[in-house]
Amino acid sequence: MGALALTAGGTWWFLHPSAAQADSSATARTATATVGTVSTTISAQGSIAAATTASPSFAVSGTVATVDVKVGDVVTVGQQLGTLDTSDLDDAVTQAQAQVASAKAQVTTAGLQLTAAQQSLSEAQTALATTTTTTDPSTGVSTTTSKGSASQVTSAKAQVNNAAAQVTTAQASLTQATTDLATAKANVSKAVLTAPIAGTVTAVTGTAGSTVSGGSSSSSASGTTTAATTTGTTSTASSGFVTIADMTVLTTSASFAEADAAQLSVGQVAAVTFPAVDGATATAKVTSISPTGTATNSVVTYAATITLDSAPAGVRLGQTADVTVTTAQATDAITLPSNAVTVGTTAADGTTTGTVSLQAADGTTTVTTVTIGVQGDTTTQIVSGVAEGDTVVVSLDTAVGTTTTTTTSQFGGGGGQLPAGGFQGGPGGNG
Repeated sequence: MGALALTAGGTWWFLHPSAAQADSSATARTATATVGTVSTTISAQGSIAAATTASPSFAVSGTVATVDVKVGDVVTVGQQLGTLDTSDLDDAVTQAQAQVASAKAQVTTAGLQLTAAQQSLSEAQTALATTTTTTDPSTGVSTTTSKGSASQVTSAKAQVNNAAAQVTTAQASLTQATTDLATAKANVSKAVLTAPIAGTVTAVTGTAGSTVSGGSSSSSASGTTTAATTTGTTSTASSGFVTIADMTVLTTSASFAEADAAQLSVGQVAAVTFPAVDGATATAKVTSISPTGTATNSVVTYAATITLDSAPAGVRLGQTADVTVTTAQATDAITLPSNAVTVGTTAADGTTTGTVSLQAADGTTTVTTVTIGVQGDTTTQIVSGVAEGDTVVVSLDTAVGTTTTTTTSQFGGGGGQLPAGGFQGGPGGNG
């Protein structure tokens, strides 16, 4: 009976520990200060685009004779993309040549007329200057007369002026005709469209037999705010004869939340991943930030251009890109899990302070003031107040890099200690 009583009493003890012994386990999570890198990042999403694109168009009007490229072709600078029928352009050259010949003849004729008028003026002036004197024998009065007249000189001068004006007009006509001929010849050369940049053809809008209107177009590079415009060069719009993308440098324009955008600056490094291409990653840099936000449903975002350092294999234009920009980083820094640090205030000079609970070897803790540096998502830089190897107590939430220490009874968790004097009988037991 004694053995049974002992067994029953022991069983009752473990099944019914006293209230004072019910919470005999104590748990403390700690972390050790280590040297490492702390980074602050922000994320956004965009789509892949070429840093430089061009959509060249014919600078003259005409009918398309040939289309010499197709989508996917890789072209070099100066490579022929297409041609126009030059029949009308050749006719324009012939007409311009005829106009030049006619203008030259007019200049020659006007020159001869000017020479003749100048000769007539010279003769009139000579006649006016030539005089004869006669004497009346009855009266003895002498009379001097001129072979010419002043009116003849005046008329001759007018003819010279008119002839000179005709020469000027003829020479101007010749100059214009010469310019027109040069333009006509240049237009013939413009009937051949060439690539302004090297790259991959991403669109072809021209078709043989269609009519095109000559005009101006523009070239552009991602991250710029303006595009230079020149006649017959390149265009970012797909309205050109073809569209070419320089695939050697890729970018993505990602929209960042208003608060995150305040942390952006040109030159920051970024990591880019591509959901559609398994394992594809790229390093990149922030190359431009829009100064103007875009509001959508009262949410303001700012676009930033991220330029990839290299183009990963398999990545295509238009694919989704997930961008993570490192806005701050500290290397060789004393680090602690972020939930081991209570962040305090930031002074006017930008210094941020906080507190940590340092744990001594004997288990005692001391609240210590620290200077905080870069605050990452999971770790925080400690500038001063903690040394490498120091142990700190973290919050009871799960923490990265923490150690859990549990103290339990010698009979395992949930059981009680053996009472002094041995087991006592439970209710109904006998001593």
